[in-house]
Amino acid sequence: SKSKKNKEPQYYISKINTQLLNYNVYYMSKKEKLMYYTIAFVAGGVIGLIFYGGLFKNDGVETLATHISNIVVFVLVGFIGLKVFIPNITEKLRKKRIRTLKLQFKDFLLALGNSISGGMNFNDALASSYNDLNMQYSSDSYIVKETYEILKGIENNVSFEEMMQNLGERSGDSDIYNFATVFNICVRSGGNLKETIKRTVDIIASKISMSEEIETSLTSNKTQLLVMEFIPIILVSMMRLMSSDFNESFSSVLGVVAMTACVIILIIAAVVSMMTGNSESTVVIIVVIVMNAI
Repeated sequence: SKSKKNKEPQYYISKINTQLLNYNVYYMSKKEKLMYYTIAFVAGGVIGLIFYGGLFKNDGVETLATHISNIVVFVLVGFIGLKVFIPNITEKLRKKRIRTLKLQFKDFLLALGNSISGGMNFNDALASSYNDLNMQYSSDSYIVKETYEILKGIENNVSFEEMMQNLGERSGDSDIYNFATVFNICVRSGGNLKETIKRTVDIIASKISMSEEIETSLTSNKTQLLVMEFIPIILVSMMRLMSSDFNESFSSVLGVVAMTACVIILIIAAVVSMMTGNSESTVVIIVVIVMNAI
């Protein structure tokens, strides 16, 4: 049997023997697992009942087979919901954490740049940046913890460039990695460290700010896409609740075939819209569902 691919660890051990978070992967806590797994299972089950609930009725009256099929549909599609939703939720949480670190790192760069511009030597500027970050963020924030680790590393004869390179590799963010790389090159080449840091800080901080502005402008499109993806499900729910005739037609053999076709189109359109960022493609789903329901 083939051995499973080794997953990246949640933590790495630093050169000063402390645990350092690996931002490249996200492992849910027990509380998060309980919450998100429950939501995913229930959401999947409810969606399954919306499309395939109420089968095997006898003259519009629910039978034992109807109740059994409802349970089977809820459980089966609930497990499918886990397979579909959980990886997506985990990835969103991973990206959100990296984005949080990135924004906090920008403040670290700005604090470091201001301290160096004020005439401090590098180590003093780093300590001053840590104090500034402690006033701006809580003690358990990512950047405060990371800056503390860097300072402890320097106290234990581990260079800033080594600690920074380690953070760059763990961060999962290209801007943080690039700063670490530029700093390393500067130290090895014996260049003007203060001037290079000031220039690099300005460039990378501006780039992070620009990336955040772009991300903010895309948020409305992502929200629109999410709403459009749920419209077909809401439409079918309304049709089932508002008309017994529609409800019966959904439960017939032809209705099941039509719903299956609609579900397939829904999945295809959702994938296409996620790839292209164009939510208009999901309008096709709505038209197809309405036509089949009528």
